[in-house]
Amino acid sequence: MKTTAPWYIERRAESLAIVYLTRRDDLIISQPTPNQGLDFLITITKDGVYTGRLFGIEVKATDSTSNLKKHNDIFKLDKNRLSILLENFKDLPFPVCLFFFILETDQGYYKWILEPKIDGEKQVKLHFNEDDELKKLDDKEIANIISSINSWYDHRNNT
Repeated sequence: MKTTAPWYIERRAESLAIVYLTRRDDLIISQPTPNQGLDFLITITKDGVYTGRLFGIEVKATDSTSNLKKHNDIFKLDKNRLSILLENFKDLPFPVCLFFFILETDQGYYKWILEPKIDGEKQVKLHFNEDDELKKLDDKEIANIISSINSWYDHRNNT
């Protein structure tokens, strides 16, 4: 028997993503109209000034951990379903993260979809990450995400 997800899951997950992201005052959150790709486009500001540094957030959720694979306290997504989702973002020109929420606890997790990488002094790229493991999302990890993105833009602008 197929069950349908409650109607509120998507909206609540997007609200949780906004809560997590607005803990910082250097992010401007934009939400494209529905069916235009990513759930959020985030602009990083510096000292309140627009920098043009963008990254994307795709938001997904489940109402229970029973819908996830868990191994040694690491949650994993269904790799087949994940691959279909991730392919949609493969060609974007900026970093993209997946935020994933478990609504029974409101806990957030994340994984990179397009991870900013710096190889050597002058090589910057976006690594298409097909890994299915989710990391716990908290203020420290959001700071790490922003730091990685800023570093990637810094190196990209110097090449």
